Amino acid sequence: MRPGTRIALVGLGGLALAGAAFSAYTLNRPRPEAADIRVIAHGEEVDLAAHLARGKHTVVDFYAVWCPPCRVLSPALERLAARYPDDLAIRKVDIVDWTMPVAAQHGIESLPHLLLFDREGQRAASGEEVFDALDRLFGEAASEVGKITAVERQPEIQ
Repeated sequence: MRPGTRIALVGLGGLALAGAAFSAYTLNRPRPEAADIRVIAHGEEVDLAAHLARGKHTVVDFYAVWCPPCRVLSPALERLAARYPDDLAIRKVDIVDWTMPVAAQHGIESLPHLLLFDREGQRAASGEEVFDALDRLFGEAASEVGKITAVERQPEIQ
């Protein structure tokens, strides 16, 4: 065996050992809790109270896939929920379109539309008020959600 081949084999063996050690570490490390995010309706009527996360603040996000401001807001809300999995849950309601029953049931006239429920399941804020409430509850961590501009929150009408 040539000296260069021997060095290469030793190097590869060292890499294999390092990879195995890293794999063992990643398998045994504590995993962060997953964000509590669920889609609870696709146009049909929905009992929001049945889907609230007791013991956590719950944001109900009324959205539609065709709504550009919703596509900006949703990821910001989801990142906030991922940062506070023990204190914040997101429940998403896809209104699908304005003719679907869920829009009329909850009086949704513009998107995105948010509702915030406290830990006991009582409505704490609605619409624009939710942004201020999230700032009070989560401080700087909610700044990304709060920075969604008024232009991005304009109603989507079809």
